Amino acid sequence: MKGKSLAWIFSAALAGTGLSGMAQAQEQFVTIGTGGQTGVYYVAGQSICRFVNRNAEDLKCNAPASGGGVANVNGLRSGEFNFGIMQSDHQYKAMEGLEPFKSEGAMEDIRAVFSLQSEVFTVLARRDANIKSLDDLKGKRVNIGNP
Repeated sequence: MKGKSLAWIFSAALAGTGLSGMAQAQEQFVTIGTGGQTGVYYVAGQSICRFVNRNAEDLKCNAPASGGGVANVNGLRSGEFNFGIMQSDHQYKAMEGLEPFKSEGAMEDIRAVFSLQSEVFTVLARRDANIKSLDDLKGKRVNIGNP
């Protein structure tokens, strides 16, 4: 049942991509920009395509590895991708034409289709660091993970 619902969501979303105007019996293709092969976005895209390919007639889904959220915005802009998995801050920056998308300008036609999951943001600090709020991080070194 979940697979049928997901296939329906993608079919409905295709109405805005220009692919829906094709002949009914003609096979349609959709490509989802994901992320690196060891990342969550890649697994999510592959899973979505697996459901769509099992449950949607005349619709074939492909989810290749990509450079992640920023690359997916650029892939949407160029037409390489029909959908792209990204964090909402990348979507916002693309819509507003902010860095790292400033040189390309605002992308007013980008839309959120659905959210995959809530993303929890956790800040950890040593007890002796005297950090009780985000304001206390000012002037401190912060490790945000691998580049």
